[in-house]
Amino acid sequence: MKKKIFGLVLSFSIILSNVAYAVGFDKDKDDVIYGVALNDQQRKIVDNAVEINSEDFNVGTVNGADLEKYLGYGTSDSNMISSIVVKRLEKGSGIRVMIKTPGNINQITEAQYTNAAITAGLTDAEIFVASPKPVTGESALVGVYKSEELHGTKLDPQRTKTAQKELKTVIEVSKENESNPNFDSKKLDRAVIEVKEKLADYKEKNGQTAPEDKILVFVLNALENVDMKDVLSDENLNSLITYFKSYQDLSGITNPEVRDNLFKLAKDIGGKAGKFYEDNKESIDKFAKDNKENFEKIAKDAKDSGLLDKVINFLKDVVNSIIKVFSKDSDSSNN
Repeated sequence: MKKKIFGLVLSFSIILSNVAYAVGFDKDKDDVIYGVALNDQQRKIVDNAVEINSEDFNVGTVNGADLEKYLGYGTSDSNMISSIVVKRLEKGSGIRVMIKTPGNINQITEAQYTNAAITAGLTDAEIFVASPKPVTGESALVGVYKSEELHGTKLDPQRTKTAQKELKTVIEVSKENESNPNFDSKKLDRAVIEVKEKLADYKEKNGQTAPEDKILVFVLNALENVDMKDVLSDENLNSLITYFKSYQDLSGITNPEVRDNLFKLAKDIGGKAGKFYEDNKESIDKFAKDNKENFEKIAKDAKDSGLLDKVINFLKDVVNSIIKVFSKDSDSSNN
């Protein structure tokens, strides 16, 4: 009986605190939502990272109860650390996410935050993520959802929980393949977007969700389109198919705003993938120029000996290996 009474008092307190916060919430301001575990000094670290004066923002927190409400599982308040700033943008701007402390958000990428936010039904916002110490980054995602609701947007709990399921699935697949040189988490993010688009097309055209065998075709085609054919295990594929079965049951996946945001995210991921060449164009071009004669001689000798195709394939492998090494170095400093 005492436990029940305590539970009711706790629930009532949470409701009262949320109501009180919402009443004093200025909808014309942007928001900073801290993990409730942060002390004043840690909040200042977050403020400096995201370059804000919190006095100019609505200030809120997320706790373990919020995590359970939006993501479907609980944790203690002491684990709620990562924090976010949400700035509203004009209609049609899409979702933009920037992790301001990349060394301290060790599980969720910018693209994954964006993908999850789109799945949950968010439309136009700029989101900054920061943490004063290494964490997974899930409380920041909860902060995005709480910020939306305090701005008057009623989020569908099925959508937020499906978004969490997406994150969990993609992260697990990435972890299981982190030692595989042919795996690229950014390519997986792009494949996820493509499958979402295909499922929306199918639902719109047929008036119903796609059967499991069709989802498998979409997944395999999407992986092939990002050069990851035969990279994932059958278990990985089954995990993705299970997730997409729940995704396509969501209302609104054919919504033009959802599709537009997915298109923008795919374009953004592609742009970042090509940024390595742009940032290193001068060095790459110089290397090619300095070694032009050597490459031409190798090609001539190989052609004369009938080994041209083998040499070309070998050189391709070498170049791809070099690019992967540099790309990983670039990723480690930016993500």
